[in-house]
Amino acid sequence: MKDNIKRLAIVIAATLVAVGGFTLLSHGDDDHHDAHAGHSQAEDEHHDEEQDFKNIPLTAKQIATIDLKTDSVQHRELDATIRVNGSIVLRPQSMGNVASLMGGVVKNILVKNGQHVTKGQVVATIENTDVVTLQREYYAAYKECEMAQIEKQRQETLAQQGAGVQKNRQQAERNYQVAHATMIGIGRQLQQMGISTHAVGRGQFTTTFPLRAPISGTVCQLNAPLGSYADMQTPLMTIRNNDQVECDLNVFEKDLQKVNKGDRVLLALTNQPGIEVSGQVYGINDYFNDGTKSVAVHVKLDGNAKARLIDGMFVTGRIATGRQRCKALPSKAIVNTEGKTYIFALDKKGKNGDCVFSRHEVTTGVTDSGYTEVELCKHIQDGQQIVTENVFYLASLIGEHGEHNH
Repeated sequence: MKDNIKRLAIVIAATLVAVGGFTLLSHGDDDHHDAHAGHSQAEDEHHDEEQDFKNIPLTAKQIATIDLKTDSVQHRELDATIRVNGSIVLRPQSMGNVASLMGGVVKNILVKNGQHVTKGQVVATIENTDVVTLQREYYAAYKECEMAQIEKQRQETLAQQGAGVQKNRQQAERNYQVAHATMIGIGRQLQQMGISTHAVGRGQFTTTFPLRAPISGTVCQLNAPLGSYADMQTPLMTIRNNDQVECDLNVFEKDLQKVNKGDRVLLALTNQPGIEVSGQVYGINDYFNDGTKSVAVHVKLDGNAKARLIDGMFVTGRIATGRQRCKALPSKAIVNTEGKTYIFALDKKGKNGDCVFSRHEVTTGVTDSGYTEVELCKHIQDGQQIVTENVFYLASLIGEHGEHNH
């Protein structure tokens, strides 16, 4: 604890010394400020990346205390990316309505909004006495099929013994086939309603039938209270499987040719800072979105996403369109202030270790694996050392802390 307090005191003292030195240097260098004021109007008229702060001094002790580190600009291969916006979407295949195939009164609702259900789970029951008529028809068809099968087998036995008549055997075969088809047809209707044909075949009839979940997912939009009438057109509830959400990104016409199926995608959720989700492009529309010059690019999300994704969430994304070799710096070496990006360069280093730095505006490009593409201004010489660690300290000396790239 004492070491930490001592270190903090040294940093504070060093900062005060640097600010004082910087102030004296700024006031003492009148020629520099006069010259700067003299051509400021020309700079406003033709603004390029510039060296806008010179002579920022740090002593060797300050540099050691804050562990300031420098490195030269590197040439690296980075993923070229396109920045896009979009939203999380749930396809129709991942949504299901629970509706009755026959009208009736809602007798039971066995689930609640927000509850997770599995495919085939009974979620409600419907009561309708008319369903007994269908069961009675099945029962009659079942018994008729039994009798037709017995007669068919009897005729086959007689034919094997040479005592049967071919015409009678053929008639018995046809009667069985018709009876069996009738039983199967009625049985399919009962099965669609969730009624057991085995129970009906034993004479066990019911006036209620269950409604089952068509997919696994979360229950939402319960529409019918107990005792209400459920018809075939109005779903009782909707089930949504948010584990199957995807993403649609809007790519503008100028970037469309750069995007291909299989491109990797990294998404950031606007309502969940710090959480990123990855995915892959699997489809590209061949028509423009309504009212825009953008085309929807469909993204399949990786299954290991830990974020809670819901249909309609807005996202910002980057589509990786290939590798490119470029000048790059560690992203933490770049400071964002008022919509501009800056780096700090080492101008002079004295024999005693004291250094002088300057701030330079740069243009940034793609970011990949902690490095960002930079387009340096004319004031940066090849091989010149750039501050790559604890750059916020230099930013604080000129009163602009800014934000670091990540």
